[in-house]
Amino acid sequence: MPVAQNMTLRAVAPGEAGALARLFQLYCYENTAWSGEDVLADGRYDVCDAGLAEYVHASGHAAVWIEVDGALAGFFVTEPGVAGGLPVQEFSDFFILQKYRRRGLALEVVRRVLLGSEQTWLVAMFRADAHANAFWRQAFARLPFARVEAYDAPDLPQFQLYLLKPAA
Repeated sequence: MPVAQNMTLRAVAPGEAGALARLFQLYCYENTAWSGEDVLADGRYDVCDAGLAEYVHASGHAAVWIEVDGALAGFFVTEPGVAGGLPVQEFSDFFILQKYRRRGLALEVVRRVLLGSEQTWLVAMFRADAHANAFWRQAFARLPFARVEAYDAPDLPQFQLYLLKPAA
C-alpha cells in the first residue's frame, strides 16, 4: 500500500509548538546548501520560536503535521499574503523527513491542500534548490491546476515564486 494512503494531515496543537521549532531546525539545516545560513553560537539556526508559534495561534495562519501511521513525517505552514495586489495564501515552508521521501507524500499534500481549496496560492522555493524546483515542476505537470504563473518579487531574488489557482 502506498505510504500516501496512510498519511494524515493534522493541525499542530498549541502544546506542540516546541516540536515544530525542533523540526524546523532540521528544515533549516537542509536548506543551508542554498540559503548559506550559518548556525548561531548556541548551535541553532536563526529561527524565532515565537514567530513560528504564530503559525499555530494566529488567524489565517496554519502549521500542519504530516503523519504516516501516526508518526511525524514532516510539516508545512501557510500564511495569508498579497502578491501583485492579489490576496493569496502562501504555502510557506514544506518539509518531509528523509525517511518518507520519494513515496508520494509531498504530491499528495499538494493535492489535498492546494487543490482542495478555491483560493490562489503562492509557493516559493530557493532558486538553487534543484530538488524542490524539480518537485514543483512535476507537481505542476501532474496536477490539474487551472493556472500556474511565475511571479517575480524583486525584493526576494533568491526565490522562485509561483501563483497557483486550483482547478474549478
